[in-house]
Amino acid sequence: MDYKEQRERLVARLKEERPLPPEIEAAFLAVPREEFVPEASRESSYTDLALPLQAGATISQPSMLVIMLLELRLKRGVSVLEAGSGCGYFLALLAAAGAKACGVEIITGLAKQSRERLDRLGYDVEVIDGDASKVEFGRKFGRVVFSAAVSNVPHWSRKVLEPGGFVLAPVGDREYQELVRAYEVRTEFTGRLCRFVPFV
Repeated sequence: MDYKEQRERLVARLKEERPLPPEIEAAFLAVPREEFVPEASRESSYTDLALPLQAGATISQPSMLVIMLLELRLKRGVSVLEAGSGCGYFLALLAAAGAKACGVEIITGLAKQSRERLDRLGYDVEVIDGDASKVEFGRKFGRVVFSAAVSNVPHWSRKVLEPGGFVLAPVGDREYQELVRAYEVRTEFTGRLCRFVPFV
């Protein structure tokens, strides 16, 4: 199966929905999504669908990840913490787009697999195994992004922000969520509706 050709077709479809900045387009063309999905789902790697992983986790649909990358307002070299980093696909996209990415994942098996996978593929990304609310990161981040839904923006995530940084999170219940951008003392609603599995 020609995954490179499928990747190019996926990017073409994503570009039909909205213009992609060059660094985001290049990231989607560079990162092999098939490496991040379970063997049983590999043929569906380049459909624009969320795919199941383990323990209720999923790999998000590419079109949603485009929106998240746009809403993160990335600048080259910005430090990004992904809470609920799952299989590591979004971490790879962040790194390929020029961010300094770090992930934290509470499901030990996923954290271990994603760390090994990212190392094997050559991405300089740290993956921490643990509960994000209890991890001592020892540094601040320009962005914190949640890849699972929360009922409100957790206090701890604002505390690890650099000055001027923000948290991007899908906030709501199981049926209705909106991407929210939360700064240290204020919150913006992006108007981007979404549906993620709950954050644990």
